[in-house]
Amino acid sequence: MNLLKTSFLSGISTLIRTISSLVLTKVIAIYIGPSGMAIIGQLQNFINIVMLSAGNFLKTAVTKYTAEYKEDKEVKYDIWSASVKIILSLNLIIFFPLFFFSEEISQLLLNETKYAYVLKVFAISLPFFVLNTLLLSILNGHKQIKKYITLQIALSILSLILVVLLSIFFGLYGALFAYVTNQSIVFLFTFFYLKKESWFEVKNFTRKIKLENIKKLSGYALITIVAVLSSNSSMLLIRDFISEEASLVEAGYWQAIWSLSQISLNMITLSLTTYYLPTMAALIKKKEITKELKKTFKTIFPIVFIISLAIFFLREFIVLILYTEEFLPMVDLFFWQMMGNVVKVTAWLFGYILVAKAMVKYTTLSEVFLAITFVLMTFFLVKKYGIIGATYSYLINSFFHLIMMVYIYKFKVKDE
Repeated sequence: MNLLKTSFLSGISTLIRTISSLVLTKVIAIYIGPSGMAIIGQLQNFINIVMLSAGNFLKTAVTKYTAEYKEDKEVKYDIWSASVKIILSLNLIIFFPLFFFSEEISQLLLNETKYAYVLKVFAISLPFFVLNTLLLSILNGHKQIKKYITLQIALSILSLILVVLLSIFFGLYGALFAYVTNQSIVFLFTFFYLKKESWFEVKNFTRKIKLENIKKLSGYALITIVAVLSSNSSMLLIRDFISEEASLVEAGYWQAIWSLSQISLNMITLSLTTYYLPTMAALIKKKEITKELKKTFKTIFPIVFIISLAIFFLREFIVLILYTEEFLPMVDLFFWQMMGNVVKVTAWLFGYILVAKAMVKYTTLSEVFLAITFVLMTFFLVKKYGIIGATYSYLINSFFHLIMMVYIYKFKVKDE
């Protein structure tokens, strides 16, 4: 399946996911408001960090090695088995502090102990979150794009129904509960949807662990660990800083523009992970990699540019439709954020090559550097210019990202 077909299917999925995200955002804006949106943003970043610690760091490695050993079932099943055992072990370790120290974590994370019940529920549902990600990674590695996207759509719809209903009837408490249970619910759908697949047998996930596979997964997974930990930790720090420096409401405005930014990039990231990453992993010669890079750039760049331009010109309309009048002050944030999106996607095209080639050192060092500079620049620019400084920081950091990726690609990527 080529990039255009993948992009078309990804587009359908993204359309549904985007509509779901828009509806969710509107419901949260109406029933919870900017301050509640900031709290939900904190919880979402915390969920991502905990999921990472519980085994989600394996997803990129599983995708890569499933694609690489697609025909070598013995190696492939060994890697899956090692992944499952790592996931179950980590979830058992994480359960105890997350469940029994939920009040302390709630106070530290959300400045209230009354949300402790949310963390207790999350501790119970966490394994299903991570196992669902593992199954999706296997589908992606097999390039079973239609099934992969079908499950992505199911997740969007189930999340929509759950968050909307609980937000309407129970407000912020209901929304938080929905966010810590949605993927565990979709795991049941995933399980029954895939149970007839030839590879979906218990014996393929319960083989004896081999040290060589642990090394493979661990080395490659370091990229995902650093990427997710860096990005989510920086979001937590920035959101907390804006809350203290300005207000929780302004932190909500920043969360709103950041969420909109991510929604606008969903189609691009889904296309890159479902087509671009496995394709680059399979290519050996740099000449072939460069050819694929140029082809993908010619397809992706115009799309992200047009989307970003349209969002900027329709910004007031979007805020009123997507949020409420209470969010209108955020219109000043659009220009720099959308410019940052265009630069960021261009940087990703180079960055995904480093991930596909398991260039752990360069990928991890760049992720850490970019996270630190993003936080420090945001602190400085928000103090100097107010909340709009956070979007200045995003654009500048995106340029840093692009420059680093081009340099590493030009001088460090070689023929295998």
